[in-house]
Amino acid sequence: MQKPIAPAIAAMLFLLLLAGTARADAIRLVTSMVYGSHLPGLGEPALDLAKAIKLLSNDNLELDLKQPGEVAQPQEILEKVSQGTVNAGFSTASFWGAKMSAASLFSGFPFGLDATGYIEWFYAGNGLKLYQQMYDQGGYKVHVIPCAFGGAETAGWFAKEILIKDDIKGLRMRIFGLGGRVMSRAGATTVLVPGGTLTEAFDKKQIDAAELYPPAADRRQDLQSHVKLIYAPGWHQPETVLELVINNDKWAALSAQQQTLIETACKASMLTTLASSAKLQREALAELATKDGVRILPLPQDALDAFRAAWVEISREEGEQDAFFKEVLDDLETFRAKSPRSNLAPAAP
Repeated sequence: MQKPIAPAIAAMLFLLLLAGTARADAIRLVTSMVYGSHLPGLGEPALDLAKAIKLLSNDNLELDLKQPGEVAQPQEILEKVSQGTVNAGFSTASFWGAKMSAASLFSGFPFGLDATGYIEWFYAGNGLKLYQQMYDQGGYKVHVIPCAFGGAETAGWFAKEILIKDDIKGLRMRIFGLGGRVMSRAGATTVLVPGGTLTEAFDKKQIDAAELYPPAADRRQDLQSHVKLIYAPGWHQPETVLELVINNDKWAALSAQQQTLIETACKASMLTTLASSAKLQREALAELATKDGVRILPLPQDALDAFRAAWVEISREEGEQDAFFKEVLDDLETFRAKSPRSNLAPAAP
């Protein structure tokens, strides 16, 4: 005998009414992105996170993602989130390195932690506490949550071969932050070139080398049509940590359940991208080599040794100038020494 449909229709109407109420009362967090959603591994995790939060909250909570420049330029995101002009930002702390010297330690730094090492330090060490402390001490009114891994970078794209460490001297390279300082100390000349004009700079021979994104995103930018040599491993950024920063007032206005939902979704994203990012970058490198004719070579050992020695000097100098930088790096290295799975030396490709 066929079941009566009236109760089912009534139940469906009831659920629709509930959903409608939920949507009417939904909290929408305008979230500006550092990387465009078209970039694999860097922007795409934000899309996945937004979908998960909306689904898990039954449409009661939404990250309204905005592309770079739509409501804030990438370099403005932290300031605007702190001021409340923008509710949240999906970014990476290395963008704030000029404001807070320790920022790159939480996002990827020379001879730094791999993804597993960051997972351990954040969730079994003092990483999360120090991460929030950095923003608090900097005067930024934001709540930070590590939220995804964007992947390991290579050592860069090169128009000139590096056979010995002396070949670094005078090399014109587009590279920023702590990695750029290491290259300068090793004898290179760092050049400021916007990512959008990188291929043109190579074509016009204005630069000899450049780092941009992890391989999958580099390939999307079509660098392989202009340069045919990559050196690896990516000593200057063995991993890219992506963060979600939320304005403190907006965070405080969320219920404990909503806060836990966002934190749980970010943890899930960290684990998902931990697994998927390595595969994504490995496949991209394989395609660059087999389909695009890009040579992928190891750096000479004496060049890597020179970079490591320069990093030791620079990190010591930075710690002497900034007590918090030293506190974070000391904590990180102490934790690493106790955890054999944490890896400060990037593995060979």
